[in-house]
Formats: sequence, structure tokens, C-alpha cells
Amino acid sequence: MSLDEMQKKFVDYLLLLAKREDRGALADLRSGLGMEPASMYRVHRHVVPYRYRKTCDDRWYYLVATLFGLFPEHRKGYSFGSAFQLLKAKSDSMEARFVALLNAHPDDLDGHLRHAVSLLKSYDQPLDWYRLFSDLLQWESLDGKVQLGWARDFYSNDTEYKEENVYE
Repeated sequence: MSLDEMQKKFVDYLLLLAKREDRGALADLRSGLGMEPASMYRVHRHVVPYRYRKTCDDRWYYLVATLFGLFPEHRKGYSFGSAFQLLKAKSDSMEARFVALLNAHPDDLDGHLRHAVSLLKSYDQPLDWYRLFSDLLQWESLDGKVQLGWARDFYSNDTEYKEENVYE
């Protein structure tokens, strides 16, 4: 699933805040970390203008906004699996943390992602915020496409998954 125009504008807006180094707005976004959307009073002004219709759960907008406030760095093309793969060599616990993230129930995903983004930040390893938003919008799909894609990116030999024909 790709993002619609308004969803893209939402991520564009977040990236603009980082480009402008708008520390006040980024602090607003961080203020919502760990909170329910209804009580993220300082975050509403950054999210609500991009919610022109109810097409998905608001929580994904709020989660992306608050995580972006925590680590406002962008690297095009890097899924969460690709970004996290580069941390494998840094610590033996990275794989266990990543697997816990893949197995996270949607209700617990916020906390897992908050810790994972903190790790990415501590190692200065950006990710693609458009892709993360798109992936979260599909997180609960029954086919597990997002989790499988992240796993492929994490376990591949390089950051771009290359499918091999095992029958040759």
C-alpha cells in the first residue's frame, strides 16, 4: 500500500520541521511519546490538519509524529528492517529486540517502536519515515506482509533484499 497524497503531505510536513530545525515543534511531537492520542494536546496541531477523512486509525499518525520528534532523521529507502540490520554488529541483543518488535501485538507496538527508534538514534541510523508510516498502516494485515518484509531486510546480506532462485 502506498500513501495517499494527504498522508505524503503529513510526512513532508514532519520532514520540513526537521529541515527548518523547528525545535519547538519537535519538542511538541516528543511530548506525546508514550501517551494515548486523545491526551497529546501539543501534538494535535501537527496531526489533525492532515486527517481530512477517517481512512485509518489515528494512532498511526500520532505514533509516527511522536517517533519522528524523537529522531527526526530521514534516509530514503531504509525500511525498519534495513535500518535495524546495520545495528546487528553493534550488539548481540539487537536480533532479540528486532524479533520482539516483529512479534509485537498492535497494542504493544508503540512501546517497542519507541525503544527501537531510540536505539536507531543512539547509533545515528536513520530510516525512511514514508515507508514506516505506510508499513504501520498495514501492520495488522492478516498476511503479515510488513513483518515479513522487515525480516527479509533485516536478515538479508545487504540492505536491499535480493530474491534468489533456489531451484537453479
